[in-house]
Amino acid sequence: MPIIDLYLDLNEEYTKLLKDIYKICVILIIFHILVNNLNTSNNIINTALTGCLMNDEFMTLLFIALISISAYYLIFDKILCIH
Repeated sequence: MPIIDLYLDLNEEYTKLLKDIYKICVILIIFHILVNNLNTSNNIINTALTGCLMNDEFMTLLFIALISISAYYLIFDKILCIH
């Protein structure tokens, strides 16, 4: 049972678009907060994507992305329901 039910008199395509925009915004905000709280001196995203295959920075970035996506589905999807 969501905390906020948002009933919109829109076409199903627009409702789906709003849900996707909400999902992407939440995931990116959580991702950004987690990356900023790492307190690394180097650019972790650049190092993870341009370094050698499966380096530590890449694995850290992968876990942060998984945590962000999980947080959306386990927490934020239950807060706001768009119909």
